[in-house]
Amino acid sequence: MSALLSSLVEHLNELRARLKIVFLSYLVILIVLVFFPVDPASSIQNPGQYLNLSFLEHTVIAQFLQNIVHYILPSNWTLIGAQGIGEGMEIYFVAALLFAAVIDMPVIAYETYKFVDPALKPQERKLIYPFVTAASGLFVAGVLFGYFILAKLLVVALAPFYTSAVISFQVDAASFYYVTLLIIGATGISFTAPVFIYSLISLRVLSADLFTKNRVVVWFIIWVVTGLFLTPDGGPLLDLVIFVPIVALVELAVWLGGRSVRSKGGGPAPASPPAAPTGGPPKREVICPSCGRVQNRPGLFCEFCGRGIA
Repeated sequence: MSALLSSLVEHLNELRARLKIVFLSYLVILIVLVFFPVDPASSIQNPGQYLNLSFLEHTVIAQFLQNIVHYILPSNWTLIGAQGIGEGMEIYFVAALLFAAVIDMPVIAYETYKFVDPALKPQERKLIYPFVTAASGLFVAGVLFGYFILAKLLVVALAPFYTSAVISFQVDAASFYYVTLLIIGATGISFTAPVFIYSLISLRVLSADLFTKNRVVVWFIIWVVTGLFLTPDGGPLLDLVIFVPIVALVELAVWLGGRSVRSKGGGPAPASPPAAPTGGPPKREVICPSCGRVQNRPGLFCEFCGRGIA
């Protein structure tokens, strides 16, 4: 029991260390984005703008928000501040939080994989760089899809309702930015999910049959999630626009994961055999493949080096 508790504490300390790295890298990126100007040369030539905070009009985040308005908001729509004097500051920092997450995604993916590294076999550890690359690439692809397609289609889908109800195109700025940023961020996360599904199947934590035999249920869950969180107020057509690529990516991840398992020789990892009856043959010694030491008690991790045994 003490060995199990010690192993648990060790893994919690490892998790804390990984989360600390993710948090610090995210914080550094966030601070840089909040203050970094689009044109550093002009900022150096005019340092007085840092005294009256006018430099905030020319930062990367300010340019990002201006691009959202320029690309997504129709020319006959007007944004108005209706939620208090601090609305602009809130929008600015929410955009910075999202932008920092996009840039920090490789660090998040790398630290996630390194946390489970002790439980992996040597050949499975070779997946770390493909995992980080795929997770980062799909997250960026999802963000771009949400920005260039989904958010734009949402405005196009809502515009006829303003006209039919004889409502002027004056939109609360916070609502517009928050819905747009929500769509962009949530689409990026959704596009990353297949990487984790493939990894879990390839590592035999999950079975591909779990998805293929319950395909209708999985598709329904994806439809509900995309409708509730990715396309608010966009209608069924917009739900379909995001539903189809996410389902395609999940199906591809399941197929590739199942193929990876079959290429390694078999289906899911076999269940643990029942305990031998009293008086039967002695139990087989469990030897750690990393350090070569015999284990005193069964477990998923070596009690000496902490690496995975299975």
